[in-house]
Order: sequence, then structure tokens, then C-alpha cells
Amino acid sequence: MKPVLFLNRTSCFTLMLAALVASPTSAQSSNNQGPVRRAERSARASWQPVRSSNRVDADAATVTAGARTQREATKPNDAERANPAAGQTYPVRQVGYAQARQSQARQVRPIGHAIPAPPSGGMSIVEGPLMDGSMTSEPLDGQIAFAPVYDGISSCDAMPMGSNCGCGASTCDGGCDGGCSSPSCCNFSAGSCNSCCGELCSPDSWRPCVTLCLPTDGWATFEYLMWWQDGMELPPLITTSTDPNVAQANAGVLGQPTTQTLFGGDDVLTDSFEGGRLRFGFWLDKCHTWGVGAEYFQIGSKSESYFRNSNGNPTLARPFFNVNPATGSPREDSELVAFPDVVSGAVGAEATSELVGAGFHFRRLRNCDEGCNRWLFDSCDQNYCSRTESMIGYRFLQLTETVNITENLTGIQPQANFDISDNFRTRNQFNGVDLGWVYRQTRNNWTIDGLIRLGIGVTHQQVDINGSTTISGDPTNPGSTTYSGGLLTQASNIGSYTRDEFSVIPEFNVNLGYQLNDHWRAMMGYTFIYWSNVVRPGEHISRDVNPSQLAPPEDPLTGPNRPEFDFDSVDYWVQGWSAGLEYRW
Repeated sequence: MKPVLFLNRTSCFTLMLAALVASPTSAQSSNNQGPVRRAERSARASWQPVRSSNRVDADAATVTAGARTQREATKPNDAERANPAAGQTYPVRQVGYAQARQSQARQVRPIGHAIPAPPSGGMSIVEGPLMDGSMTSEPLDGQIAFAPVYDGISSCDAMPMGSNCGCGASTCDGGCDGGCSSPSCCNFSAGSCNSCCGELCSPDSWRPCVTLCLPTDGWATFEYLMWWQDGMELPPLITTSTDPNVAQANAGVLGQPTTQTLFGGDDVLTDSFEGGRLRFGFWLDKCHTWGVGAEYFQIGSKSESYFRNSNGNPTLARPFFNVNPATGSPREDSELVAFPDVVSGAVGAEATSELVGAGFHFRRLRNCDEGCNRWLFDSCDQNYCSRTESMIGYRFLQLTETVNITENLTGIQPQANFDISDNFRTRNQFNGVDLGWVYRQTRNNWTIDGLIRLGIGVTHQQVDINGSTTISGDPTNPGSTTYSGGLLTQASNIGSYTRDEFSVIPEFNVNLGYQLNDHWRAMMGYTFIYWSNVVRPGEHISRDVNPSQLAPPEDPLTGPNRPEFDFDSVDYWVQGWSAGLEYRW
């Protein structure tokens, strides 16, 4: 036989023998997948959600048994050990229960509302199996999906809002699904609670803006305000006499039985004020434990006024206390605005008030909690989560008020025209440190917020008093002449007066909110603010008048130097309702 032919036949025989050996090995490897699949199904079907440590150990034993069965089913035969490169397979990797639990926990994300909130019922979270060391997105045949169990306790912070009644067997201990590296849940104080409960947390930490942009996480709130304030107390400023035949000396004089007060003598500016409040801020970390906020509010300039003119009937007058009458002892008196055959004219008075506030603060998460309780109208307990924060910052408040009285008189006997004005203006500016405590509880879509804060600082008080009298139309003195001082403003009290006083401003605020979606929340609330040591116009209007100072004044002055100025501080409060929207990003 020729050598070439023998070599060819030998090569063919060798190739055929190799093919026959390889075919059984591949078939065996393929057949081994059946036991692996069945073992995996058996192990997953036997895993049940439990809450006690004993059951956890039982589940771990079941998983270990399934893993042992799989290892025996996938043990390589002699042919595979002889030829490991041929038909090599990779069996499903089974890990210990604790290791699998930690790996799966890192993949769990809250389902439902993007803002973590307490549950009202159960849920299921699909946990993918480990294939080749990676998490698959689809469940395998026979896979059962359960809520994750951590250390024998079911976590409640990852469960969505529901409608079931009661907390059931779930223990809301503040477990953190996914660990602190997950943006959906941040442990606070070594896992004591979920700091993102009721918050819209971002997966990224805050970074300063290089260009015009918004911080990663923040909030903005605008509220419509309907508030009421402590009324401004005024002395009687405009009076009339109900008796048309009253004597001239008694017309409009306080204490007379026919005298009636038309403006003043009581509190004014007691009706509601309308305004707005803007609050905004951003968080400095993804877990919302440090934040910076600011606010501005204003209740619009509210006014209350009175105006009346008369040709003498009815009688109009401006009352004062005469400290230097021409005859007799000091007594109540009046300046006539309209009286028959003596004078005719018009008189008006107006009081205004405006309150503005602003400030900024730093916020620090102090505590958070999850559990079960019952609200006012609940028939059973429901799950909730809460946050408690402390605040420190700067606060500014300004209260500006005025009282203006004007007269336009036409004298008949004697003949002349008089334009008289008295102006009183006060301004209070508070600057100080602001300390506060914030509490928020989230329950399904509902939230309730409480704020207690205290401003401690100095109020800069300023009182401005001014007045003038212009006389014209006097036949004996053509032209017009303007004098300093009106009726209740004279050279003895006209001027600008300032001083600084220690003040405290406590505030209480409560809001009830409803989460419309991930970003928007509607809310309605109540606010009460108290302010100590403020000056107001009514307390600085002196009715003591020396007629010798009335225009044209006597020179030299006879009698007491009245009216005079003296600081008089009072307390102030404002309260009312608010309604608005909050946006979080």
C-alpha cells in the first residue's frame, strides 16, 4: 500500500472517532440543563416571605438544599474531565441567602409614587434571578414575587400608597430599601429612618451652578394670604352733633350728650388684609438632610378712611383737649369744620397699614420616623412617615402705618380759607436671628406641616409727625401764607423720632396639603405672628392742644407747650389663612 493512501485513510478514521466522542458529551451537557431548571424552580417555589428569624433560617436551608441538588446534577462526568474544552457549560450560580438578599436589595427601587411615602397596603416587588452573576429583568418560570424581607422585618418605605385599612402585620421600622446609595431612600442616623419620606429626592448630589441653572433638588411655594391684624387704636378725630340747635361752644365737644364720633375713638383697620407669600429653597445633599431656604411675604397696604363735607348742617368738628382756654380751667373743646353761619367745609381722615417680611435660613434634618397612628377622622390606624427639622437664620419684618387728617374750610365770620393737615407716620424694622422647628407627617397623599419659630433681635422704631396750615382769601392779608403745624401737630411735637428696642417675634404655622403628583402639592394653612415693642400712630396722637400755637401762632407762647411727643410702645399681632401651591423638583 502506498504511504500517501495509508495516511489519508488514517486521518479520516481519526476525524470520525473524534466526532463520535464529542456527540455524547454535548448531549450529556444539554441534558444536564433539565435538572438545573427543575432545581431552580423548586428552590424559588419553596421560598416564602416570612417575618421571623426562624423562618428566615428555614428559607436559607431550602435555598442551600436547592443549590446542593443543582451541584450534584451538574457534576461533570469522566468524559468532560478528560476533554474539558469540548461542550463546556456554565451552571446557574446559587449564592447563600444573605449574599443573595444583599445583592437583590441593591436593585430594589420604590414602585408607584416617585416621592417615598408610607404604605397603606401590601405590594409585590419582582426580584430578578442571578444568571451568570447578573440580574435579569424578566422572572423565570415558576418565580414568585414578594416584598423584600430584611432581617426578618418587612420594609414599608418602598411600598406605594394604597387604600387598605390598618397597618396589618407590616413593621414600619424605617428600613431602607437599596441602602443609602440609592436616591429613592436615604437612611438617617445609621438606618433609623428614611430621610426622603415625603420628599422628591434626586440621585445626584447638589453641585454649584457654573451658568444660570437651578440646583438639583429644591422647592418653591406661593400662597395667597387673607390675614387680620391687631386693630389700630385711634382717639376721636372727627365728631358731629345730632342736635341741629346745639350751641356753638358745645358743637362736637366730647362729653356732650349730643356729640357723636364719626371717625376714631375705636380700633380701625380690623378688616381682612390680602397679600402673598413666596418661599423657596434647595437641598445641599441628595438625602435632604441639609437645606437653604428663603421667604418673602407682604400684606398689601390696607386703608380705612372717612370723608364728609357740610355747609353748616350737619355740624362737623375736630375735638381736642384745650390746655389753655381763654377763660376757665382746661377742658374738652373742638375746632369747627362746619357750623351754620360760621364756617363750611370738608374734613377727611385716613389710616393705612402695611406689613412686609423676609428672611433666609438653614435647615437641618434632626429626626424622621415611620410607624402607624390614627388621624382625627380615621376609623383605623394607617402607616405614616415624618420628618423633623431645625432652622436657624436671619429674619426681617417691617410694619409701616400712617394717619392723615385734612380740612378745607371756608370761613364766613371771619372770611378766609384754611387748608389744614396733620400727618402721623410710624415705621418698625425688626432685624434678628430666627430659630425654628419644622415637623411634617406624610400619610398616603396627605401631609400636615407644623412650624414654630422665634425671632430674637432689635426693632428700630421711627415716628414722624408733621402738619401745616395754609391761610388764603383774607381781605386784610392778600395772598396765602403757610404755617408749620395743623391742629394736633404743632412746633412742640413736630419732628422725626427714633430709638431701638429689644423685641421677640414668635410665629406658629400649620398647613394641610394634598400631593397632586410627584411635583405639585396643594395646601391650606393658618399663621399667627406676634411682635413685641412696636410703635403705632394712634399712640402718638396727642389731643392736648394749646390754642396759642394755632396758626398764626402767638409769639411769645403763653401757656403749656402742648401737644408733646413721648414714645409709647405696644404689642402687635397678625393672623389668618393661606392657600397655595408648592412645586418640588
